[in-house]
Amino acid sequence: MPIPPLLALVLREAPGLVQQYGPSAVEWLRQHPDLVRDLVAQVRPHGRRDAEPHVAGEAPGEADPDGTARADVDEVIAMLREQIAYLVESADDAVELDRAEAWTIRLRRLERARGLVGTAAERRRLEGQVERLRAEVVAAFLIERIEDEGGPSPRDR
Repeated sequence: MPIPPLLALVLREAPGLVQQYGPSAVEWLRQHPDLVRDLVAQVRPHGRRDAEPHVAGEAPGEADPDGTARADVDEVIAMLREQIAYLVESADDAVELDRAEAWTIRLRRLERARGLVGTAAERRRLEGQVERLRAEVVAAFLIERIEDEGGPSPRDR
């Protein structure tokens, strides 16, 4: 059975999710399309329209050299701020809370650096750091949201 397009978008944002969960998460997510739509809205910055149909009234993001849309760093930082706040609030143990608080500190540093960026090379370096943080946070956010909605946990595997 093919993976629904919105589910494919979620899995693309956190490629390691299937490896962590195994096929049980994909099957569970297939059965919960409303959650998948919600997750797509929460993990894909508006500038990321590369694999999504264009929504009327929304401008696509700036194009990367490969032709895909790129989200603005400020937009990604704002999205990360919301996801990290959710992770802090829904932390199940001290390890999850410590990890979310460490991400909060990293995000604050990136926000401060955003104001100091001057050259194109500095901007690219900052974008790379933001994307690395984003990859970590999005994976944890997806796992936490799925668990909070009654879905499987990688720990159950």
